[in-house]
Amino acid sequence: MSGTDETVLANARARVRDLMPVEGDLGFRRRCETIVEFLDVQPGELVLDCGCGYGFTLRVLRELTQARLVGLDLQGERVANVRARLGEGVALVQGSALRLPFADAAIDKAVSSEVLEHLPDDRAALAELFRVLRPGGTLVVTVPSARYPFGWDPVNYVLERTTGRHIGGERTFSGIWYGHRRLYDEAGLRALVEQAGFAVAEVRGLTHYVPPFSHLVMYGILKPLLMSGKLPGGLARAGDRCGAPAAGRPRGLVALGGRLMNAIDRRNDDPRLAERVDSFVALAVLAHKPV
Repeated sequence: MSGTDETVLANARARVRDLMPVEGDLGFRRRCETIVEFLDVQPGELVLDCGCGYGFTLRVLRELTQARLVGLDLQGERVANVRARLGEGVALVQGSALRLPFADAAIDKAVSSEVLEHLPDDRAALAELFRVLRPGGTLVVTVPSARYPFGWDPVNYVLERTTGRHIGGERTFSGIWYGHRRLYDEAGLRALVEQAGFAVAEVRGLTHYVPPFSHLVMYGILKPLLMSGKLPGGLARAGDRCGAPAAGRPRGLVALGGRLMNAIDRRNDDPRLAERVDSFVALAVLAHKPV
């Protein structure tokens, strides 16, 4: 990594961590850092979040860039939720990633984070993203890695290596396979994006060091409690990724938990991490549409 690249990464990392001083899912925060770094948004650019969900990525981009933002999601309930939370600063569209409701070459830059693995046809989605991006436009994709660390999902890690099977569906113990049709390895992901016509600049593994049973705790236990309104106030505010930036720093148990998570995550900051380990929570791709 060149000095310039390291500066861009450090800047993106600092800005995202200032926005999210406490984040239980270390993989999510690092995905946001990488998205900000890879997109390198310039003022006034039109950026599409394809599969915006509840607006987590849109909130980060709204706070940290001066882009014109548009979010797309298939579910009307999610579009309405993001519209209510993020207000007038973001354009929102209900639609399918397999048939984007935008003209050819209408978008400057696009991100699709943790979306392709849910779709029945990931190739069709990438073809649509290629169509709507302008020549020279940037695409950033993140997906769950098929080579994930043991601590992220010990149950499926052991099952896959002993029986060749995993727990799927949308159950508490589904882990990394929750609602996913597939996971990705680096070579396959690069080939998939290149086959859509993009020039791939980088494929990067994100987050190796995590607390044990991270996925189960975050998404099998805490997320359902958050969505049902049953988390205590401090934890609920810390877990509300689309809420307004908190006034002041977290305190008490939330602050303690944040310090512990940050201590673990510092090992993931190692610029030579990929030379030392080969398993990651997620993979990120930086690609461009040729001119």
